[in-house]
Amino acid sequence: MASAEDFTELSDGLPVLEALDPNEDLTQEDLGIRAWRFSQLVEHGYELEDAMEIARAVHVDLEMARALVAVHGCSSRLAVRILL
Repeated sequence: MASAEDFTELSDGLPVLEALDPNEDLTQEDLGIRAWRFSQLVEHGYELEDAMEIARAVHVDLEMARALVAVHGCSSRLAVRILL
């Protein structure tokens, strides 16, 4: 898995695009929200693949997701298992 250190501003859009389901009909606002969720997760210590998975799951509480990794020290993979 890629780590947050591998993440650069230039690659910001690519993981978000990879997280999209081609069958979803998302508005520009939806895309912006998903991109913001993704960036928040990466900033709080999620690995890129795990951040994509959680960003896509809009039913997941973002504050809880951030706290599991940043505050409670869970690995991002364990946080995904807990949250989903």
